[in-house]
Amino acid sequence: MPDLPMDIDPSVQDALRELMQDDYALLLETFSKDARDRLARLRLSLEAGDWNEFRQTAHSFKGSCGNMGATALQQACEDAEQAGMAEDAEAARRSYENIQQSFLRVVPLLGI
Repeated sequence: MPDLPMDIDPSVQDALRELMQDDYALLLETFSKDARDRLARLRLSLEAGDWNEFRQTAHSFKGSCGNMGATALQQACEDAEQAGMAEDAEAARRSYENIQQSFLRVVPLLGI
């Protein structure tokens, strides 16, 4: 069984805290709002079968997760992006559920 990615890479968070200093809380707030918006867009595009929107949303969400060091969430978004490219409804549903679960695990770790 392959190693699962960690939910949060602490070295990325440490670097962000150092870089952002007093604006770190704003960064977390922005990530939280953005993530919730993207989750909604993923759900709507999945329900509509809009594979291009699903893929694009997963791709952009993947980037922001990577910037935050949310590695498991980033991987779930990568899986969703691939499912959207393949227009695979079942894989897209599974990846969307994984994204939701990963996000719920990240929320308390980031304190958002």
